[in-house]
Parts: sequence; structure tokens; C-alpha cells
Amino acid sequence: MMNPSAILPLALFAAAAGAQSVATFPDNYTTIAEGPFNSPNLPLARGTSRVLCLYETVDLSIPSGHQITKIGFRQDGTITTLDTGRMLQLEVRMGWSTDTAASLGTNFANAYASTPVTVFGPAVFTLPDLRDPANPLPNGQFFLNLTTPFAYNPGGNNLVVEYLISGASGGGGQFNYRLDRADYVSEVVYGPAGCPHSGNAITNLTTTPMRPGQSVTMSATTGPANSFGLLLVSPGQQIVAPYSLASFVPGIQAACTGQLPLSGLITLSGVTGTSGAKSWGWTVPNSTVWNGYYWSAQAAFFDFFAPGGIVTSRAAQVQVGTQPRCTILSASGPPIGITTGSLNRNYCPVTFFEHQ
Repeated sequence: MMNPSAILPLALFAAAAGAQSVATFPDNYTTIAEGPFNSPNLPLARGTSRVLCLYETVDLSIPSGHQITKIGFRQDGTITTLDTGRMLQLEVRMGWSTDTAASLGTNFANAYASTPVTVFGPAVFTLPDLRDPANPLPNGQFFLNLTTPFAYNPGGNNLVVEYLISGASGGGGQFNYRLDRADYVSEVVYGPAGCPHSGNAITNLTTTPMRPGQSVTMSATTGPANSFGLLLVSPGQQIVAPYSLASFVPGIQAACTGQLPLSGLITLSGVTGTSGAKSWGWTVPNSTVWNGYYWSAQAAFFDFFAPGGIVTSRAAQVQVGTQPRCTILSASGPPIGITTGSLNRNYCPVTFFEHQ
């Protein structure tokens, strides 16, 4: 007879072994309730079609060796109108690829490094209605239960999920089915306010979110008019706790603090206009090596009648955003005859992978 004291630990172990967790792609959307865009018909609403999604595993937090049991999506929450679901004759395949979101080509078969596994169907799957007030989706989400769980063992490869839709109710054509779509996340942080100039206004410095291939723009406003100034830029570093500038500028106001690391600073010069505004900008190359890079800056302007003759802005910090490392390859028509399609790079409906 089993020792009763061993029953509870075994039961807890069994429960833990069967516990389900959900990984979100991109993984930084785990805490983001809504993306800025929507996906009107990919991957499930292109009608009769073949649609392949490549997910870079660097953005997918699933422990190696776990089994993926469900794939899910969420409705776009910024739209209030109803999108009616359809019935799909659907087959889902999963596998691994040596390609990345940037290198995926237009040939479906070439996306796979090995033979894919059919994890659902071919069978009928009914898409639920989106944003139906009479029958709301739990948390705005729905899931496809895999009939064959998929072992998550990337081994340095990237995940491929392919949808082969042999027919769709409503005539087989594509339809509006607007899912929440992710985009890059670029965090902006500001330091404490700067100090007033002799006109009693405080120079404000702002920056905007950005990603590789876009420009960093630092804009000073409400500074001293028609005045020479410097933008001190700290590449690759974050802003720091305010510190006194009195040892650098005798007599400067206590509220004029330094908020950047003192090492590695670059200076850009300029002159404010009649409103006390000045902007500086530079382009970050369109390369993934810049993903997550920090740019921090603080402006300082000469003001003859201000204590010490100099006033400062707050510091501004922007982190270069990472575009979703997912690419979709798709084509309309009977999937059995399709070999190539068109690419949507860095295009990613927020996707959920339930696993155990």
C-alpha cells in the first residue's frame, strides 16, 4: 500500500506537470494590452489560401521541451464594430526554420529546415465573432486547440506556423477579421524639470519613440530666444540621478542640474528661434544591431541674465524599439497548388502559445 504521506506530493507533481502556461509573441506584449495596429485578414481571414508565419524564438518565452497545445489571437480592441467569424476547412502545420524574419523567402517549402508536423486537421474550424457585445470573448481572445501537441525544441531555429485553408464559408473570399497587431515598443523617459531662464520660463526637451531606420529627434521649446546652445548627447547610455553643475559653472542655479553620465558625451550646437525652440536630429541605420540601444540628451543654453549665464533643460531618453521579429508569407487560392507567395515583413498579429 502507498504511504498516504506520499500521495499529496505526487498529486501536486501531477498537477504541476499538467499545468498550462501561455507565452505571448512578441514577448514584450505580455504586459501591453493593445497594439497600435490591426491585421484585417492575416493569418486566418484571407479566404481560401496558404499563409505561413515565421516567429523568431528570441521573442518567444517557451521553455525548451514543452509541448505547445493551443495557438491563440486577440481581437483589435480599438474597433467597436462586429467582425463576423467564418467556418474554415483548415489544416495547421508547425516546424522549424533556419530563416529569420529578415531572410524568409517567397517559397513556402523552403521555409522549413525539416518536415513540418500537422498539428490540426484537416478539419472544420469555426472562427468566433469579434467584438460581439452579446457574446464577448474572454479577455478578447480565442484559441485553436491542437489535435497533436507540438514539441518546442528550437535548437537555434525559428518557429513556423502554417495555415492551409481549403475553403471558407461566405464564398471562399477574404473577409474582415481584425486582430490586434503588434509594432515596435520604444520607451521614452524624462528627467526632472530644468531651471528657469531670465524670462522665467523653463526649457523643455522632448523626444519621440523610434526604431531602426528612423530618426532620433530631440526638440527644445520655451528656451531663451535667439540664444546659442548645445545639445549634449550620451550615446548608448541612460540618464542618471541629477547632480550639481556648480563645479562646472560657478553661480549657476541649483535647479540647473546635470542628468547625463559625464563620459562619452557628444555635443551638437544650435541657436534658438524667436520662440526659444530648437531641434536636433540624426538617423539610426536600419539594422537590428541597434535594437534596444539608448540615446540620452540634455540641452544647455546661454542666457546672459540668468545666474551663471547658463540654463539647462531636463534630460530626455529614448530606447530604440524592436520591430516584431515575425514575417508572414501568404497567397490566395487552393493551398495544394500554391508554392510561392508575398511577404509581409515584421508583420505580427499578437499571438499566444499555450504550452505545458
